[in-house]
Order: sequence, then structure tokens, then C-alpha cells
Amino acid sequence: MQKSLTKCLSLSLEGHISLWRTRRETFVWLVTLIIQTGTVSLWRLAGPVDARAKTLSVHRRFERFFQHVCFDEGCIARLLVHIMGRSGKPWHLALDRTNWKFGRCHINILMLAIIHQKICIPLFWVLLDKAGNSNAKERTDLMAKLNKVFPDQPIASLSGDREFIGETWMHWLYKQGIPFVLRLKENMFIWKEGDVPVKLSAHARHLKKRQKRILKGTWYLGRDPEKQTTPIKIAMLRWKTGEMLIVATSRIRIKTALPIYRNRWGIETLFSCLKTRGLGLEDTHITDPHKLATLMSILAIAFCLAYKAGLWVARTKPPRRKVHGRLQQSIFALGLKPFRKAMVKMSELKIFDYMAELLKPNIPRKPLIELVL
Repeated sequence: MQKSLTKCLSLSLEGHISLWRTRRETFVWLVTLIIQTGTVSLWRLAGPVDARAKTLSVHRRFERFFQHVCFDEGCIARLLVHIMGRSGKPWHLALDRTNWKFGRCHINILMLAIIHQKICIPLFWVLLDKAGNSNAKERTDLMAKLNKVFPDQPIASLSGDREFIGETWMHWLYKQGIPFVLRLKENMFIWKEGDVPVKLSAHARHLKKRQKRILKGTWYLGRDPEKQTTPIKIAMLRWKTGEMLIVATSRIRIKTALPIYRNRWGIETLFSCLKTRGLGLEDTHITDPHKLATLMSILAIAFCLAYKAGLWVARTKPPRRKVHGRLQQSIFALGLKPFRKAMVKMSELKIFDYMAELLKPNIPRKPLIELVL
């Protein structure tokens, strides 16, 4: 049945990805096997393949794929947007970075994603050739990819945590007309015309837990009032843990800044799904940047297909909620189950229909009875 699923998904993707038939089938093998097994280890993926070839031969085929295939970033981004039905709608974007270490090699990925229903859709990413934080040039280069592939796409907001501050970066966003919500550090200095610079912590000192505050007027970052920086609005909230959340915004209604930033957590959930809670990204032994970029493209499509399947399942049979209101099982986890059942329960014709429905922009309305029960 693995062979049937591979053939059906390969035919469904024919109009979206420009690869030779054999390489497209290898690509589909990798996508479906990663969803099925929850790992990116090529040796472990080569074992379950339903083919006459031996495991060693399949492993070599996978290695050749990573050696020779280089995906067009724009093509993958357009496919991801198409699968999740986000074309034409204003995007709330999130920018974040994930990293881990394999031996002495630091794997450091900077990612731009679309916030979508409490999760994020991976859009563009870059592998940083260093450990630690990104700089303004790396971020602007990533945004340039977005502008090149989706030149007319309206952007509702761009969210980032405390790593993504700095005058050069914020000024670039302001000049480009990109609305942003960026988290600030409590020890940063701010000032406005007629006042002396003061630490942000001074404005938040009297806030009680779960209490919000919006600073009136236009503010500037820095200690030197003679050096005018990017004009910003500031909102703050003290969480129930006592920790302060302070955000700077531009070109956004200040009252919406905190709710917008709250949705940024979806990119942390995305990283969790790509890694420990789903697809096993950290299992890879690949360290070559070119091959890692190819692997990220495969994982991005695997994630979107699984999440889309989860939305389909949730429409057919809504998941239960716990006492605190959260879902008993995540939408992503719900989507893994149908993929795994499809390999053993469905005919080739039904698998083709199933994959064709998943690749449509909208969530299918017909029920997934065979895969949900």
C-alpha cells in the first residue's frame, strides 16, 4: 500500500513540483515515510519502503536525492500557501529561529512563517553559518525572498521576540511600510519629545499580575534624545507568572498589539511539530546546508499535509477538550493518524481521491469516515 500512496501523491503533485518522475516519487516516499515513522533518519526511512529493492539500495537512492535535488524556494512557498488556502488573504507573519547541535556542528535555522489558526505555516527559511542570533542583513534578505515571490501580498503584521530588535532592522521595516510587533527588553531605554530617557522597567514597575498598560504618545528607543530613531508605540502586560511582556509596534492599532503578539507562539508550536512532537527533525545527521535546505522543504510539505488532514478530521469528528478548554489532541496529531491508516485501509483509487482533496486550498467537506473510525 505504500507504493499506491506514493504513486497517488506523486501524480497529485505533478503540476506543483518540477521533478523527473523517479525523483518526484522519491520525494513523495520521503514525505509519506516521515509522516508514517516520525523520523528523518534515512536508514530508518529506508526500512519500511514497499519495494523489491533492499534497504541499502533504497538508502543510496535517498542519498542521491539529497545530493542532486535543489528545490526552488518560490515553488515550495507557493505550494505551501496553496495547500493551506492562504492565497490573497492578508498575512500575519512570525519570525523566529531554532537551533541544535550535532557533534561539533551548530545547526541554526532562521524561519519566516504565516500565522494560521494558532499554528504557523513555514514559508521561507535560511540556514545560518554560525551559532547564536541572526543579524539585520540576514532578516532583510529573508524578507526580500518574500517580496520577490509574493510582490503584491498584503502583510497585516510581523511578530518577533526579543532577538529581533535593533534600530537597523526596525528602521528597515518602518521604511518598507511593514507593520511590526516586536518584544522589547525591560532594561532598554525609551524617550519621547520633552522627556528624558528612562528604562522600560520604570513604566512597568507598578503593574499587577494580568494588568495591561499602553504608553501614550510616540516613543523612541535609545539613551540619546538628539539621535532620533524609529517612532514606535508601546504596550505592556504582566503575566500571571510575574514576567513582563513589552512590545513595540508601528503602523498597527496599539490595542491589537498584545493579541497579535500572543499568536506568535504558533511558530514555537511549529518547531515542536517539526522536531520532538512529530517529524523528528533533530534525528538528522545531515549538516550540509544544501541538503538541510532540501530536508526542510520536505518537512514543510509533510507538516502542511498532516495539519490539513487534521483539520479535515476535526471537521468530521471534532476532538474533545480538556477541563481547561484545550484540545485533548492537537490538530497536527489528529492529521498523522489518517495518513498512517491510509497505507493499510484504503484502495488505490480512494487514496488518490484523498490526496487530491488534501492538495486543494479549502478543507474538504465530505467526511473521512474510513480513516476516522
